[in-house]
Amino acid sequence: NNFLLVYSRRTETHVGEILLLALEMLAAIESIERPDGASTSLLLGVSSGDFTAGIIGTHTPRYSIFGDTVNTASRMASTSVEATHYEPFVHLTEAARNQAGGG
Repeated sequence: NNFLLVYSRRTETHVGEILLLALEMLAAIESIERPDGASTSLLLGVSSGDFTAGIIGTHTPRYSIFGDTVNTASRMASTSVEATHYEPFVHLTEAARNQAGGG
């Protein structure tokens, strides 16, 4: 399963706040026990920018988000290294890295 977090409050610290949430998520998965005994991991990708959101469909309406930022964040996650509590990794776009103060 894939999950997407959208943080619509753009501030000077919004990327840093997302990164703190990612670390909290990694800490939380430490307690998840898988049937095969392997560690639970996450693929984390962060991008920062504009997006559009709305309800699509008439038969089965769903709330969805669209835009280059969403697509880029998804690509960052899908090409990321698997992150665990013991080996944290978040794949950032250059824009997100710069906004986090790493540029």
